[in-house]
Amino acid sequence: MKSILIILGVLIGIIGLIFLALVIASYRRRPKFNNKGFTNLEKNLLTELYELFDSKTQTKLKAQIEYFEPKRKWRQYWEKSMSMELYGDNENPLSDSIRYKRKDESKLATIRFKVDDHKYHIEFDNYDGRIWGWKIRPNPKSIMKKSTINVTSKKINNDPNSFAQSTFKKEKLKSIPKFYGLLGKLNNIESIIQVFQPIGAEFLENYIKRIDSKLPIEYLNIIKQSEGVDFEGCCILGISEIHSTGLDDGNYLHLAEFDDGILAIKEEDKSGTIYYCHYSGQLDNLGTDFGKIITERINEQKVRHLNTVYN
Repeated sequence: MKSILIILGVLIGIIGLIFLALVIASYRRRPKFNNKGFTNLEKNLLTELYELFDSKTQTKLKAQIEYFEPKRKWRQYWEKSMSMELYGDNENPLSDSIRYKRKDESKLATIRFKVDDHKYHIEFDNYDGRIWGWKIRPNPKSIMKKSTINVTSKKINNDPNSFAQSTFKKEKLKSIPKFYGLLGKLNNIESIIQVFQPIGAEFLENYIKRIDSKLPIEYLNIIKQSEGVDFEGCCILGISEIHSTGLDDGNYLHLAEFDDGILAIKEEDKSGTIYYCHYSGQLDNLGTDFGKIITERINEQKVRHLNTVYN
């Protein structure tokens, strides 16, 4: 009897450790938002950024940064890089008066610099008429408090006033239509909560041209039926909503978002490879079959949701 109790105690202990590990892993995968200000390094690099532009654009950029500094943001240090994304405040959004004309997601500018003879570079990102964030490579964590940098080169990648197309305005459909193909199959697995009016051939072609990566055919077939699809706990992004997350080896474009990560393609990649980017920073190469991948992920999402409900 004593031996059985000891074995049961050991098993309970092991199960407890596994549960604790899963909780910790889940927590680590969640984005960690903060309202902290910018570091000395970032402030110096922002000053260098302003100087690239005319006085009117400088004024708008400075006003944007002043707005974002105390607001919600996401800073993530990876093994070989750091990413910053600026989210702001939904109740007190950035004023349209300080946005510039360029509405697409694009690289705003690149600055190369040295600190203590070590080479670094920063890429500033643009989205919806404002600065979206930046990525610094290699990992700059050890130099974030530095107040002296040696800029070796800097350039404007895309003039913020050179492209004036408005962001596509999504319109929610009042009822869920009958879908065909992959989208119909996904709706049978997990009921769709809401869908949006398709983007239309002309808009679709323009957005495809602006994405310098190979988009999966199955994804485009979904977009022809709806500009974004929301399920319970996950969504497939409309093509007008595609944005990037910077990881160690480059930028990854969001196609679908789940509670623990995103399905993405790599920027400037023509292979059609699809990745799962965990919020922990782990990256899984899933191959090129988008239909199979999204079906498996939504099935997994449904199972997790049911387990949560019944447990």
